[in-house]
Amino acid sequence: MKDRYSFVAPYYDFLVKLVFGNDLKDLKTWFITNLNKKKILIIGGGDGMDYREFQSDLKGEYWELSEAMLSKAQKNLAQSKLTFHLGDFKSNPDNQFDEIWLHFVLDTFPDLELGLFLSELRKSMKPSSTIYLTDFFNPQSPFHRVIHATMLAYFRMLTKHQRTDVPDYEIAFQKAGFQKLDEIRKRKGWIRAQLWESAAN
Repeated sequence: MKDRYSFVAPYYDFLVKLVFGNDLKDLKTWFITNLNKKKILIIGGGDGMDYREFQSDLKGEYWELSEAMLSKAQKNLAQSKLTFHLGDFKSNPDNQFDEIWLHFVLDTFPDLELGLFLSELRKSMKPSSTIYLTDFFNPQSPFHRVIHATMLAYFRMLTKHQRTDVPDYEIAFQKAGFQKLDEIRKRKGWIRAQLWESAAN
């Protein structure tokens, strides 16, 4: 499988901080609590740089499609208790997690695949488990719309990103049987962190 992120991996953290400062890191860590008591599933974690400060409390699994990003994550999180996996995550009812982190990964899914993926994740969740989502939503200002369009064009060119818009996360999660517990917004709601749990809880 060709690593479509190998070109951007060496510069990814620098570019993110250049454009967004600490906003993305803040949202990816806003809802983190009681890590030492949780088994975490991280899907599409990138280079893992934003998790280094609390890596000693991290245990669970780390899945990444990019070999270059995964290699960086293994180095950045060498003191964690995570196991690292290259490829698409496959759910297993016998391997369940307390929390699933989906940080800046769902915006790569077409709508149909997004719904199927969220439904599949339920098989790996305990009844009390939560999904911690952080991602871009529809930009509300002209300036943000320009940046967002530029980012989409960049990733479509370099990584064959499939989308030209932002998924409707609210509808996708609700259709998959989840309800929102909490939310924090930055940049006028363009970037958000949300906690979701099974609607049956």
